[in-house]
Amino acid sequence: MRVFAVVLCVLGLAFTVACGGGGGTPTGIPITVAVSASPTSLNPGQSATVTATVTNASNTGVTWGISPAGFGTLSSTTANPVTYTAPANVPTATAVTITATSDASSSATGSAQISVATSAIGISLSPAAPQTINQGGQVPITATLTNDTSGKGVSWKLTGVGSLSSQTTTSVTYVAPNSVANNTAVVVTATSNANSSASSSLEITVFPSGAGPNVAAISVNGGPVGVVDSAYTSVTICVPSSSPAICQTVDGILVDTGSVGLRVLASQIPGLALPVLTDNSGDTVNDCVQFVDGTFAWGQVETADVEMGSETASGVSIQVIATPSFAIPSSCSGTNADTPQALGANGILGIGPEPTDCFAPGVGSPCDQSTGLLASPPSPNYYLCNSSGCTASGLGPTFVPTAQQVFNPVAAFVTDNNGTLIKFPTPSGNAVLSLSGSLIFGIATESNNAIPAAATVFTMDSFDNFTTIFSGQTLISSFIDSGSNGLFFPDNLPTCTVNPPFFCPTSTTALSATNQSNVISGQTKTTNFNIDSADTLFANNPNDFVFSTLGGPNGTPNTCNTSNGTGSCTFDWGLPIFFPPLAPNGVFTGIDNPGVTTPFWAY
Repeated sequence: MRVFAVVLCVLGLAFTVACGGGGGTPTGIPITVAVSASPTSLNPGQSATVTATVTNASNTGVTWGISPAGFGTLSSTTANPVTYTAPANVPTATAVTITATSDASSSATGSAQISVATSAIGISLSPAAPQTINQGGQVPITATLTNDTSGKGVSWKLTGVGSLSSQTTTSVTYVAPNSVANNTAVVVTATSNANSSASSSLEITVFPSGAGPNVAAISVNGGPVGVVDSAYTSVTICVPSSSPAICQTVDGILVDTGSVGLRVLASQIPGLALPVLTDNSGDTVNDCVQFVDGTFAWGQVETADVEMGSETASGVSIQVIATPSFAIPSSCSGTNADTPQALGANGILGIGPEPTDCFAPGVGSPCDQSTGLLASPPSPNYYLCNSSGCTASGLGPTFVPTAQQVFNPVAAFVTDNNGTLIKFPTPSGNAVLSLSGSLIFGIATESNNAIPAAATVFTMDSFDNFTTIFSGQTLISSFIDSGSNGLFFPDNLPTCTVNPPFFCPTSTTALSATNQSNVISGQTKTTNFNIDSADTLFANNPNDFVFSTLGGPNGTPNTCNTSNGTGSCTFDWGLPIFFPPLAPNGVFTGIDNPGVTTPFWAY
């Protein structure tokens, strides 16, 4: 009997353990496992939280499994809850089952189903960047598809003049018309035959003449928000070294010889995952650039391949404006240009006379410790930021190596990298609807960018300035700036009532100014120009965006102290000087290359 009693005890213990005894599951009540997932529908690469609820067991642990096996990953096989992550590439839409098995009883299981959509079909075009060709020219275009499991390829569509020839499901040739009167934009679009929502487009501009691999089309057309006297282009931004290329072309980019580096609004490149510049601790590098009109742009520094025409700047730092939403330091002040309306553009292409955006006249970059400019704190151009903000201990202004600073894309081209030439045809009047021109890369590197003998070269000083003699004033801090939408100078002309940033003389006023180098004597040229009432121009021409006689006040007249540069010493030669007849040869901007070339401009 004693032996029998022992056997009963052992059996009883075994039964108790199996059913969670000792305060566990009462006899006859089964263990159940319920599994829930949120969300239950995912795109490739997305994640869901999966939770198991075990009842009638003191041991609530579970072991997880996936079916189909290996279709995605779980953050753990034993934790609860877990994170399920779908595969990055999903050729076919799949219903995946996540199963939890009770650690208390292998017969107690529960599951949840998650629907994973097929990977979106991707279409990459080559060339990707907007192209310029002459009338009668041709552009072969190739489409590379990803996730096109059916192998159906694309269909081609042309919007604009010309024709498409030699069409296949992966290639086509655009043929320009034999004659166009003006620069004419067309768009070639490739659309997936398997999914009509997947498409990619290539912009092509047909020139009567003067197009080429080192030429980008520019236009004074109001841009995205209707700004007068502003020249815009399109820039293609790509994830560095991606293959096939992951790119996005952004239109409405302001062409600015008065700043350096590409800056783009984050809203214009949604989903383009560019590498973010960080320090060794993972803090992100943010940039603050302040413009002469009192506005500023704030955003993190990211790395991209930048394409224009057939030129590529590989792995350069750009500024992505207004992301992420770190509190902006007080040392970055003014009016925040974080929207197209505030910026007047979708981005800014700074092609000024320096390779990087942070330099100190004559001595290098105050943002780079290697230059010996060990300011404390560093110059308030770049900041380290994290979830604690940008001014917490260990954060704030930081040094950034010159090669990682926001970089002039032109200076990073393999060829045609020493400057630019901006050329426009002569406007047909003082006010016209729009004006198309050329942004030509390189100076004296190709047959289309040589400085003609009729042009005058002005070597800039260490501040990238020259002198303008105007109305008895010696304005020693003058500069060339295609990003300014007028000629701005100190003068007593009446300002406008409706548009106070501009002059409003009672009649057309003829003026004259002489430009000269601050460095080399004999580099001098006189320019005659007219100023009209902006209020009248805008009221009489409400649909026009090109005004060759637009000007405005810039400081107090006759206050420039030439010995120390105090007072109003600047003539801002904005976009109107880029129009013939003021600049019949176009305007050249040479990029500073220490030890090789000095910054200069010519017209």
